[in-house]
Amino acid sequence: MKNKAFTLIELLIAVSIIALMVITGFFLAKNQYLKGVDARRKSDIHKIQEALEEYEKDHDCYPLPQLMTCTPGTGLIPYISKLPCDISTNVSYFYDYQNSNCPKWYRIFISLENLSDKDLLAGIGPYEAFNFYLGSPNAPVPVSQVASPTPSPSSTPSPEPDSFYGCLSGICTPISWDPARPGPECDPNYQNVDCYSQCVFPANECVDWNS
Repeated sequence: MKNKAFTLIELLIAVSIIALMVITGFFLAKNQYLKGVDARRKSDIHKIQEALEEYEKDHDCYPLPQLMTCTPGTGLIPYISKLPCDISTNVSYFYDYQNSNCPKWYRIFISLENLSDKDLLAGIGPYEAFNFYLGSPNAPVPVSQVASPTPSPSSTPSPEPDSFYGCLSGICTPISWDPARPGPECDPNYQNVDCYSQCVFPANECVDWNS
């Protein structure tokens, strides 16, 4: 009895089906991975938010940036044992705050990678580099978030910072924006030309921990 062999067309169809299944599986797996990474990011900044609110209760201010770096990440002890770094970039989450040596509000911006996330807010924060944030109850709504022509005082937008400074060799120096982080090129960084006089402390040198 003669065995029936596959024809070329049948082989091509079979290979195409297998390839389609592999590609579909890859994208499904990638999407699940991105959802997991973003869930970690959201969880991280929720924990940071809780620590910041406890800090504010004790100090009547939110912290300056030198306490908000994830390396070594001990700046908010005992409110949180270690500030988490971004799971993908391994750098500090971007901490935006009132331009004051005693900030009365803050926002933490992140970039979600799952672009179908229901919480995604396109193009917010400095350089429109982020798409999700959490902030203090009185934090200004990011500029691109304001839809009402007459926003309430609690949601009045403030200009996003476009200049950042860091302590380099003990001197407050302008630093660049790094879109790969995204964020200023090193930590801690300030929105003040004098770095709030923090450069006298060697521990506040602006360092790129991911370099």
